[in-house]
Amino acid sequence: MEYVTAVPHPRTPAAGPARAGRRSLAVALLCGALGAAVALLATRQEWAEGTATVAGGAFSLTAKGSDVTGVPAALA
Repeated sequence: MEYVTAVPHPRTPAAGPARAGRRSLAVALLCGALGAAVALLATRQEWAEGTATVAGGAFSLTAKGSDVTGVPAALA
């Protein structure tokens, strides 16, 4: 019969921390890339559309995310 214990066996010191560090770095880089992609898509979308009536007639207006500010696109 084998020895039974509630304490897990120790891992090798070379494989555990290095692999966990690389995995967390990969997840952080992936989240950053996804956030940048979402910011770029949001600034290029058309957010509002309307018509303005002036003395010369009516003309259509559109507002994109990049019309408000260029900061999100620059950061992305």
